[in-house]
Amino acid sequence: MSEHPSLFTGLTRAATLACPRCGSRRLFRRWLIMEEECPSCGLRFEQSDGYWLGSVAINLGVTEAIFLVVFVLGMVLTWPDVPWTGLLVAGVAVSIILPLFFHPFSRTLWIATERHVSRWTETPRSAPVRVITDPDRE
Repeated sequence: MSEHPSLFTGLTRAATLACPRCGSRRLFRRWLIMEEECPSCGLRFEQSDGYWLGSVAINLGVTEAIFLVVFVLGMVLTWPDVPWTGLLVAGVAVSIILPLFFHPFSRTLWIATERHVSRWTETPRSAPVRVITDPDRE
């Protein structure tokens, strides 16, 4: 098990609702309820307040993209007599159902993406921390 698998490996695992680090598949107690950490490797999922904002952005982006595809495809296939009410109902259904369906996927995809990006910004744990104080403030 690699501490930092490749982006492709992490995203592939995430797309199958597996832990991006170890590949374990027991990350969710229920469809919308995620464990606090991976039961196999101990990876803590929520790093800080607001951590899941990236997951929300992924979910929103996918939902909007699919809504747009449904709407445009519906218009193109039925032009010139577009059933606007039918498209509205289909769009609302997509906008309600898809985020609930895609929620666990957006979370695991966010974890994989964030772990890949943060590995380049992490400071080594053995590096000493130097605190500089301003002697004039005291």
